[in-house]
Amino acid sequence: MKKIFFESAIPILLLLLAVQPLHAEEYALPTPSACFRQAADRYTIPVELLIAVAEAESGLTPFAMNRAGAAILPRSREEAEAVLKRIGSERPTFDVGIMQVNRWWFERYGVPYEKGLDVCFNVDFGARILAMAIKDHGFTWKAVGAYHSPTGWRQSAYAMRIYTRLARILENRRVVPLQELLESKLERVSAVYDPGR
Repeated sequence: MKKIFFESAIPILLLLLAVQPLHAEEYALPTPSACFRQAADRYTIPVELLIAVAEAESGLTPFAMNRAGAAILPRSREEAEAVLKRIGSERPTFDVGIMQVNRWWFERYGVPYEKGLDVCFNVDFGARILAMAIKDHGFTWKAVGAYHSPTGWRQSAYAMRIYTRLARILENRRVVPLQELLESKLERVSAVYDPGR
């Protein structure tokens, strides 16, 4: 009797497993919002600060680049890769992606420039750089400014830009729950984000 039960139960169990819905959060690729949250958690940096930096650096534009002070805004990943291939062989400084990570960092860690076009990687890399500045200068505005430049007056000006953006984000957060605020700010990012690349 037990043998018959198990023989007939196995196909039923297999059928149940086959139709059991997968939990999306277990298998889905991360959203831009999740990328910011993961980086914030990994480096113990407030997510609002990371969003403020990304807003100041790129306007939350994933493929944004800056070459020696001139903004470059490719419309697709393919266009961004072509631009990186061209400017990567030249010597002028340039920044890549949503957090505008400078070429120096890619070269220092042996990371291909194109990797900076991935939102999650770029946010994580930017958060790592900010965490190193915080380690060097403490959790201060000098550390925030050091994310942008080693020059004192540029650090001060940059820190003020971030402070202004951060204050606005925190004020909005009083009215709108953080998750909703993040999603609204990152809606445009999600529209062009292709995590499968």
